Amino acid sequence: MHVNKSATLCVVSGGSSARRLVGAEAAVIVVVIVVAAALRAVGMKPMEVMRLMGAAGLLSVVVTQLATGAVSRGLRHLARAQPTLLLG
Repeated sequence: MHVNKSATLCVVSGGSSARRLVGAEAAVIVVVIVVAAALRAVGMKPMEVMRLMGAAGLLSVVVTQLATGAVSRGLRHLARAQPTLLLG
């Protein structure tokens, strides 16, 4: 049976990951936790907090992809591959 070692490292006691979080990544995680706790403290329902955090996460991925040009590279790659798909 194949075991995904990267997935098991986060649950296996004594395991170490291949890469540690840098300061900026850790700060983002702390800010997300603090914002979620603050939203709960002012009375927002847990499911609403989850939805809001999920939408914010998706938005951040889209903005990051657009800022790095990953979307345009992907579309360019698709445009180049399309004639071979159509002509088969």
